[in-house]
Amino acid sequence: MIRGIGLCLAALVVSAALAVGADAQTVDGTCSQASPSAAACIGADKLAEAAAAECRRAGVPDSECVLPLGHEVLNDSVSAYPSSWAHRAAAFQYALGDSVPLLHAQWLGTHNSFNSVNDSPTASHTDSNQQLSLTQQLDIDMRALELDLHFVPSASAGGAKTVLVCHGLGPQQENFGCTNEPPFSQVLPQIAAWLRAHPSQVILLYLEDELGDAAGYAQAVGTLNAVLGSRIYRPTPSEMTSKGCANLPLGISRDDVRARGAQVVIVGNCRSGWASDVYSWDDNHVESGSTPGYRPFPACDSSYPRGVYDSKLVRYYEDSTFVSAATGPTESPAQAQDQMLTPQRVADMTGCGVDLFGFDQILPDDGRIEASIWSWAPDQPDATGGRCTLQRGDGRWVTASCQGLHPAACRTATGWTVTAQAIPYEAAAPTCRGAFDLPRTGYDNSLLRQAAGTEEVWLRYTSP
Repeated sequence: MIRGIGLCLAALVVSAALAVGADAQTVDGTCSQASPSAAACIGADKLAEAAAAECRRAGVPDSECVLPLGHEVLNDSVSAYPSSWAHRAAAFQYALGDSVPLLHAQWLGTHNSFNSVNDSPTASHTDSNQQLSLTQQLDIDMRALELDLHFVPSASAGGAKTVLVCHGLGPQQENFGCTNEPPFSQVLPQIAAWLRAHPSQVILLYLEDELGDAAGYAQAVGTLNAVLGSRIYRPTPSEMTSKGCANLPLGISRDDVRARGAQVVIVGNCRSGWASDVYSWDDNHVESGSTPGYRPFPACDSSYPRGVYDSKLVRYYEDSTFVSAATGPTESPAQAQDQMLTPQRVADMTGCGVDLFGFDQILPDDGRIEASIWSWAPDQPDATGGRCTLQRGDGRWVTASCQGLHPAACRTATGWTVTAQAIPYEAAAPTCRGAFDLPRTGYDNSLLRQAAGTEEVWLRYTSP
């Protein structure tokens, strides 16, 4: 049956490729030269990706399942990622931000994390947001996931209503698009199993509410409690507001979550039916899927002023589905690409303090994880260069001899300053007016570089 579906999809891919031109590839490839419509290019990609996924599920080697269209998915690249410099640097930055309040902490994450062509075939999975499974996304340093919950009749529940994880319309539109998607009770254990294997990790879980039914909220909470249990950082009674929910506490940190023995902070809309487990972020977060006007630091955001960054959690996401592209049929491939979180845009947003990324189609070697690295320069730290750490003129960090003479980075109550004199590393702490320190977020790093000018400066970090 699987092979039959794959063959049918492959045939459709060939037809779609012929429709847009023999050389059509992904949105950022040559499709723009062959078709004026992004929808045609994305549609061809989706069919190719579904066919390639069926090929892999049938046991064919990954390299033999690669098609001329769509993303090139090789499980070997996921397996190799934990030994890469990008993983070491991303994990280092995540740890640096553990004590930072959620208001300013930065998270790599995915948009519609569940809607993956990697999972069992469904109508919505064919029009996927992701190529990798939830477990694989977590394995490549994604620490914020999104699940869309619907309460609909399902064959998995004998025709009764159950909570499904589905990419479809809401209850006002009869949950159109939800078909044979898996129930929440089967999806959530994938996350729980990963957390059990990684007890020091904390994730942000966004539940998009398409339940619309008291019984649906009750079932969702029952599943959360049964599967995640004490791993949930739950709202306390004192945090409940008159609206019947608790606002996401932007003053807590990942360290605070761990201190309570938890690993998951759950966010969503303010709904009393699930408020025992889910924080509301209605009033203290903003998000946008439109990114063309974003600029490098210090200009930064054309949508939200700095005051928003100082008071709310800021999320940017992208949407690579065919359905999204089809709603704007005159949109060109170039225009569609301009809406995406490209590596350059990721680097700009990281340096400006975007808190949360919602990536589509994330792969370990597509350049976006590396673009989120604001600390170590490639292949650093390198103990052969010394044990002490410098921030270079471009903002990236390198190891150096502790005997070198450089100004030191000093954190004060009002921001960053640097010592007036170049000094050896051991003199940095006693010389600083303030605290000899190091940046803990991309925006913090940008502010230090702005204060340091062209000088290389000591940071309070020594390599093991």
